[in-house]
Amino acid sequence: MMRKRNQSVTILIFFFSITMISFLTKFLSEWTHEFLGHIGFGYLVGGNPVEFKVAWLWPLKFGYAIVHFESSATNAARAVTKGGGIIMCLFMASISQLSVYYLEKTSLRNNWFGEILFHTLFWYGFWAFTNSVGYLLVGSILSYGDIADISYYSGISVWIFTIPGFIFFSLFYYIISINCFHLFYPFVSLQPKWLIFLFWWVIPILYILFYLNPDIIIQIPLFVGGFLIMLIPSLFSYFTIQHKWKFWTRLYPYPSLK
Repeated sequence: MMRKRNQSVTILIFFFSITMISFLTKFLSEWTHEFLGHIGFGYLVGGNPVEFKVAWLWPLKFGYAIVHFESSATNAARAVTKGGGIIMCLFMASISQLSVYYLEKTSLRNNWFGEILFHTLFWYGFWAFTNSVGYLLVGSILSYGDIADISYYSGISVWIFTIPGFIFFSLFYYIISINCFHLFYPFVSLQPKWLIFLFWWVIPILYILFYLNPDIIIQIPLFVGGFLIMLIPSLFSYFTIQHKWKFWTRLYPYPSLK
């Protein structure tokens, strides 16, 4: 766990985390999606990468990657290329969040560099999670973007992708919540239920920004229904932590919280 520091350093690290680190790692996760994912996988399956663009303001704006294929290229190769962004972001989100989860209590966090490193890994893993799992769920429901393209080339119904979407969301939800608490509890005077409740409000906020993207058209009833669904992680966190469900045991390493 992080050593005690003077208040000015604590405030500086916290502010740096929720502003600069979170913004830069959001951009990095977009680069992972477009370049390492689409461009990289496209090259591996025989495509000819042409260009890519990363959107600084995602989800208000979307990036893109263009990979050309010969007319003889298989639909499987095209589907893999379209799914490369999701696959790569899932992989990087897993590595980042698991690193924070298992190394957070080691001596690596006992200096300012280690502290910033952990916050960088956390935010990068979180944005890679939203970039992949969010795409699986929203893309399936709206039949949009990479998911629609994968469905077209593979012949798999878009609704099938909601299954891995919910599975991965459930797995990441727990580990991200635990990591969020352990990283931010030293900086804010909030009970776990409130800290994690407020953190997961990032999801409905992203959904609102997604709705405001001029390239997206969502009917009001569908938007409202989707927004209510996006509130579930926050509400679930609050009520289950309030009643101290057993799987939240790792939230209580501190005697004052028991």
